[in-house]
Amino acid sequence: MQSHHPIIADLVLVGGGHAQIAVLKAFAMKPLPGLRLTIVTNSSRTPYSGMLPGYVEGVWQDEDLHIDLRHLAAASGARIIVASVTGINADLKQICFDDRPPLAFDILSINIGGQPNLAVVDGAAEHAIPVKPIGMFQKKFETLFTQKLPQRLAVIGGGAAGCELALALITRWMEENGTVPALTLITDTDHLMPQMAPQAGRLVHKKLLAGGADIVFGRRVTTIKANKLILDNKDTFGFDACFLVTQVAAPQWLANSGLDLDADGFVMVAPTLQSTSHPCIFAAGDIASISFNPRLKAGVFAVRAGKILAHNLRRFILAKSLTSWKPQKHYLALIGTGDRRAIAVRGDIVMSGRLFWYLKCWIDSRFMKKYTNLLMPETAPITPFAGLSETRKLQQNTNFLSRHDPAFSSIRCLGCAAKTSHQVLQAAMHDAVTLAVSRGALPDLMPPLGLETDTAVLLAPHGVSRWIQSVDILSEILTDPFLLGEIATIHALSDIYASLSKPLYSLAIINLPETKLVMQTNQLTHVLAGALLAHSKAGVRLIGGHTSEGGGLSVGFAVTGSDANLPVETQPILNDDFWLILTKPIGTGVIMAATMQLKADAICVDGAIGSMRHSNQLAAGIFIQNNIIAATDVTGFGLARHAQNLAMRLGLAGCVIDLPSIPLLNGITPLFEAGIKSSLHEQNQQAVHIHNAGKFTPNSQAVLFDPQTSGGLLGVFRAKDAENALAALTQSGHRAAMIGRLDQKTAGITIKKGGL
Repeated sequence: MQSHHPIIADLVLVGGGHAQIAVLKAFAMKPLPGLRLTIVTNSSRTPYSGMLPGYVEGVWQDEDLHIDLRHLAAASGARIIVASVTGINADLKQICFDDRPPLAFDILSINIGGQPNLAVVDGAAEHAIPVKPIGMFQKKFETLFTQKLPQRLAVIGGGAAGCELALALITRWMEENGTVPALTLITDTDHLMPQMAPQAGRLVHKKLLAGGADIVFGRRVTTIKANKLILDNKDTFGFDACFLVTQVAAPQWLANSGLDLDADGFVMVAPTLQSTSHPCIFAAGDIASISFNPRLKAGVFAVRAGKILAHNLRRFILAKSLTSWKPQKHYLALIGTGDRRAIAVRGDIVMSGRLFWYLKCWIDSRFMKKYTNLLMPETAPITPFAGLSETRKLQQNTNFLSRHDPAFSSIRCLGCAAKTSHQVLQAAMHDAVTLAVSRGALPDLMPPLGLETDTAVLLAPHGVSRWIQSVDILSEILTDPFLLGEIATIHALSDIYASLSKPLYSLAIINLPETKLVMQTNQLTHVLAGALLAHSKAGVRLIGGHTSEGGGLSVGFAVTGSDANLPVETQPILNDDFWLILTKPIGTGVIMAATMQLKADAICVDGAIGSMRHSNQLAAGIFIQNNIIAATDVTGFGLARHAQNLAMRLGLAGCVIDLPSIPLLNGITPLFEAGIKSSLHEQNQQAVHIHNAGKFTPNSQAVLFDPQTSGGLLGVFRAKDAENALAALTQSGHRAAMIGRLDQKTAGITIKKGGL
């Protein structure tokens, strides 16, 4: 989350590679107040490539292999944006995406690694399993186990990575089903691991032969077809699974970045790891081309570059001299041989044995421990960034900034004077509308671009008997402003859907942190773009609103809807059975609370975000089609209180809730067991009478009081309609469940464990 310091510069990290995580850790240990740090990544977890062979072999599990970038970002005080980058405009200092506005930066660091060069072999994209990206490799690798471990394996690539993978596959197949796979390794060189000392290649060759592998030297695979390889001499090899372990390629979008690139499309960097064309842009790892001291694309160099990258980024910001990186000529390479042994290579020295396997495990484990058990950052006083001044001859301080940018006035105004400027609002609204329309938003639903009035005249739909209004505001529950705008919209619209009504109009209520105007504009653009796309999907028009500044980011909407052509809530007949259906899983409250304590892993948080992004619009329609009696949305008061409110609205005594039936977000049970709860949890518990609370443990009841953000709908149905509604919800992709029933006799909440 953001500090309360004015933000004066943006450092953006693209990619969560080995060097980049070192940068995050360095800024976590020694932050620069006033610097906003953002990591942009296509995954919330980043794998450590050095442990991949051990994962294949079965030594390491998935959780051992990955670093949680959400934890690391939180500990660094950084924003995290999980999105795919589609371009960089180095001259405009912008990062581009397909589905959101460009992200501005003052300083940029790129560490995205390389991607598999599938173009080198015809058919590789369709029929091969590339080792990179590792996340995709994992998914395809795990599917092999559902196929009962196919026996004919092919590995293309005779470097260290290809040989280590082949040996790991042999071991894993032997351990899983006791049979040696028919493995063929194909390399276009005349010996294995040509980049290393010949003795290392001979040892690996011996290990592969002992494991039953066939090795084809000096041949290039030209075509990969379904279950068949074709070599350059027309020889063919059948396979059931083919692994591609060849050199990586640079992403194509770098070609239009404006950066200096080498012949293969990688970013050219100076000894300081700065782009040779744009000094405010740094690069490290596979994506960087070190022309001054060429090295292999190996993870070890990305790891070693991390320290100097963090050092030089800080010194560049502070206008201090940078340090040249001198990658070592020789390094210790440890190649696992799949038999709990490893080969150690350093220059011309080659040794092997069990000791080196233990050494490899120790080194890998030590590296991963550096990025676990992290602590949240403390706020420190702000300091000038001399290196990022508009002119290096002038000292960057609040007096200078206040003369050039009104966002940094030494006297902060309050009241209506604290609102966002006309300039910021106009620019952000224009860019957000443009982006939203380009992504399919309906132009008729976009807000007016004119800012001459504070009010809007609304046309009442024909047949409206009642207007429905609601307002909701979210604090910075996520550091991604685009997603925050989207989720805040979905959350606010949910109240209207819970009223079984149709949302029509909304007013924005947005508070922005204190930043310079260009940064403020960019952040507001992201918030509005996410919000507008969500509005358009719902058929709702954003007609205006109010922006303010000071403190942290918050986003909210006041929504107006109508009940035209929608059923009116009716009182039930007392001799009926009334069943409760919940449309979304519970758990966003405890997950967000755990996130603040660095206790919720990335997979858990990703699941919560996915749930919060799921609109209740479709569920409300299904409710109406199946004769809903009454509904509410489950939000801050928790499931139990919202259920009790439903019963009270219908004049009934209480509810019976079946605990095992409640759908839960993945990973929340261990969080409750660890004693983690939202700050509203205790108050929610006190607001509800649990008739038989003493029969159940506090942890088993915790799900009833967890406050939800953008939670599901809770609907009351007669028995004859409940099953139809549940079937329709399930078929439409909702994690819905029948969780209980209303009770005509017993007051409050009665808990059950089955047997409703």
